[in-house]
Amino acid sequence: MTSYSSPKPLRWWQKHRNRVLLVGLLFVLPALVNFTVFRYIPIIGSAWYSFWDYSLLGGFREFVGLDNYVRALTRDSSVLNGFRVTLLFVVLKVPLQVTLALFLAVFASQERRGTGVIRALIFIPVVTSFIVVSIVWGMLLNRDIGLLNSLLQTLGLPRQSFLTSPTNALPSIVAIALWKDVGYSVIILVAGLKGIPVMLYEAATIDGANARQRFLFITIPMLRRALTFVIITTTLFSFQMFIPVYALTGGGPGQATNVIVHYVYQQAFVYSDMGYASALSIILLMILFVVSAIQLRVLRGGDS
Repeated sequence: MTSYSSPKPLRWWQKHRNRVLLVGLLFVLPALVNFTVFRYIPIIGSAWYSFWDYSLLGGFREFVGLDNYVRALTRDSSVLNGFRVTLLFVVLKVPLQVTLALFLAVFASQERRGTGVIRALIFIPVVTSFIVVSIVWGMLLNRDIGLLNSLLQTLGLPRQSFLTSPTNALPSIVAIALWKDVGYSVIILVAGLKGIPVMLYEAATIDGANARQRFLFITIPMLRRALTFVIITTTLFSFQMFIPVYALTGGGPGQATNVIVHYVYQQAFVYSDMGYASALSIILLMILFVVSAIQLRVLRGGDS
């Protein structure tokens, strides 16, 4: 009767397990510290501040309980406008970004000469500072000296007030954000497309499926997880849009682009009402949690 002996990898793991776990912890420690210091602690702090009449200059003045939440939900019409503008921004941007990213990903995933250059050009805006992008687009869209209006005038068309018109300002912000963010979605979808077995397309072609049928019945279903990720992250980022509004319109003209995050900024750093701004932030956090949970359940409803 032979005695059982542990395989060498198992014996090595049992001997060095603590050391391996320590090394792994050291690798993830910077990320853990980053999330703890810049995400979790601020969230907990905001939840605490939201129950106080608190300002950066005056400190904690009075415990007000839920009054900041009641004020936000019942007495401040600007909050409703902020969420309305934000929702309109999301409704405009998310479908456009996902659709455009999907078609660009299909194009960029094809192995042709120069495809690498095309992928790089699509992704360059993603790694460019958003404040720089906003300033450059602000100059391009300027009514008096902007390049786009000069082109329109050359073609005999009237100049447009892209950023100073209540009608055009929000769509202009959507276009700028779309140009900046679509590359990230494209890279995620290209990675998903690369994971689809080629044999599925070959079998469908043999069975007589055309390009449209292969796209609808193979590409879309096989990209379900990647599309779910792209839709949810795009929605979350869109709800938190701030930089182009801050840099180009300041929430105007009027309240046409005053998205909720910009309104939170105004309450916190313009009017120094940090307690109220914290309450608005917590309300936004709860909305994002609910929206992302619903999206995840709907988009992954058929997954096991």
